[in-house]
Amino acid sequence: MSAGDLLRQAREDAGLSRSALAAKAGVPTSTVSRIEAGSSDPTLTMLSRLVAAAGQELSVAVRTPALAPELTIGSLAGAYAPDARVRKINWARLRGFLDVLAEHPELTAAAIASPPDRTGDAAFDALLAGVAEKLADDAGLPRPRWTRSVPSSPTPWETPGTPARIRRARAQTPTQLAARNIWLPTHDLWRNAA
Repeated sequence: MSAGDLLRQAREDAGLSRSALAAKAGVPTSTVSRIEAGSSDPTLTMLSRLVAAAGQELSVAVRTPALAPELTIGSLAGAYAPDARVRKINWARLRGFLDVLAEHPELTAAAIASPPDRTGDAAFDALLAGVAEKLADDAGLPRPRWTRSVPSSPTPWETPGTPARIRRARAQTPTQLAARNIWLPTHDLWRNAA
């Protein structure tokens, strides 16, 4: 709800006109009109003063926003699309998830709490478990219990390329992924990585 909507509701609940509310609050009627129209963004002090003049009390709280379902690691099973010939992964979706958590680390615990559905691709399932473990370790959180039931990839999953490129990728792979036989450099997933 916008400040204007909140003020309009308080004023109407009190049965006051804009001019009557303005007079009670000791402000010009134009102030009430601009706030209700959304053309002026009031300070918290001003909004509190106007709501109090309407006989109500403004309450402000700080809270962690509800986590959208697409911002959980459980949703990332949908980033995998089976194909008989090649593994198809929506890397943008996976990186977007990691980008949001980089910007909002306070959401990490909730984001990794629930396991993703198994995709049938042992390497991709191991990747998601390794990502959850790295996120937990980086945030100083306990690793999610569900990751214990996800086995390592039976075959190495690594960046294709020359032997030198493969060695560099292996050297730059987070330990949580390497332990699961996933050999992807940190910067391939976490865009802010060096």
